[in-house]
Amino acid sequence: MKVIGINGSARKDGNTAILINKVFEELNNEGIETKQIQLAGTGLHGCLGCRKMC
Repeated sequence: MKVIGINGSARKDGNTAILINKVFEELNNEGIETKQIQLAGTGLHGCLGCRKMC
């Protein structure tokens, strides 16, 4: 089994990442492969409110 954790927090290695890693520690102890994807710093952002039809 494989598990992906997607961290959408604005802080790359903040509290959300710490919590995801805690869960991943337990999963890894059970032999489950894990990977965390961090969106901070990727340039991805939410709606800018430009009122364009996308």
